[in-house]
Amino acid sequence: MVLRVLADLCTLARGGVVLLILGQVGQGPEVLSQVVRLLLLGWTLDVLDGLWGRASRKPSPLAFWDYPLDAGLAWAGWAYLVGAGLVPPGPGWAWMVATLVLLLRYPNKSLSMLLQVPATFAPFLFARTLAPEAFREAWIWALAMLLLDGRRFLGVIREFLEGAGLGRRA
Repeated sequence: MVLRVLADLCTLARGGVVLLILGQVGQGPEVLSQVVRLLLLGWTLDVLDGLWGRASRKPSPLAFWDYPLDAGLAWAGWAYLVGAGLVPPGPGWAWMVATLVLLLRYPNKSLSMLLQVPATFAPFLFARTLAPEAFREAWIWALAMLLLDGRRFLGVIREFLEGAGLGRRA
């Protein structure tokens, strides 16, 4: 019961992180390091949410929101980049609208994961040159997550490939 509640609290907190990132839309590149750190907080909460949710062995009332909040983190970061002028508005909005249209036409989690790759990684790529300290923190975070729970990461890749029809189904 406690683990499930902790998982749900992490899920709710991720929703708050999405809102905090969206609050940065319209700010300039000077807040990129803050956005990157908020994204890292969101992804850390995602890891903890999954860890505690699986350990509880009972479905969580908020489990449905796990992937929508993952996508929310990615797209909130993208919205910040467009609003900050780091991604030109034309291509930035075109990518968001094209993604929405494709997902409305072909609702598929693997397609969604594929289409949000630029949104997921772009803040970190921009941080490489514009917020190098935050980029280093993200790099260390990614390595730590791979070392601590690399099997889960590979499981996500396997889920993506299977959903795309590129992997073996169990």
